[in-house]
Amino acid sequence: MCSRAATTCIGLALIGHAGFARSEWLAPGDHLRVTFGPKVIHFNPSPEHAAHNNLVSAEFLTKRWTFWRADRSIIGFAMFDNSFGQFSQYLNFGQEWDLWPVAGGNVFGNVTVGLIHGYKEPYEDKIPFNKYGIAPGILPTLGWRRGHFSLTATLLGFNGLLVGAGWSFDLR
Repeated sequence: MCSRAATTCIGLALIGHAGFARSEWLAPGDHLRVTFGPKVIHFNPSPEHAAHNNLVSAEFLTKRWTFWRADRSIIGFAMFDNSFGQFSQYLNFGQEWDLWPVAGGNVFGNVTVGLIHGYKEPYEDKIPFNKYGIAPGILPTLGWRRGHFSLTATLLGFNGLLVGAGWSFDLR
């Protein structure tokens, strides 16, 4: 029985290596965008708010899995200190649209949907639908991209605006 399983595995590996079952992990035009957002501009500042949020995000951008006439889809992960200084994360999926050319670059917009983790006591009620430290999030962003460089402004509900700068890397 073991030799039959081993023979089957070796056969499938050889078929895959021969190109019959090959799939591409990366497609032409795929990018990795890394963004840094040092601070949130709060609409209603409070002495409880952290001075810096130090967001670092990585987003995989691809022309696959698009809908609503998007130009690319996004799979992303961000790490940051939330407004109350607690280490937090945002795992997300979204769509991005090229809107119009401006100043030698392109204005783009995107919307991501995902899970935010890290809002804990005593601030667990500062984010809607927070259960066990995890809450859903929907974040719209407006940005400007020229070559590999981008500037972004992300709306954080009714609470604030995160301004960031990013660099994209060609993956293929």
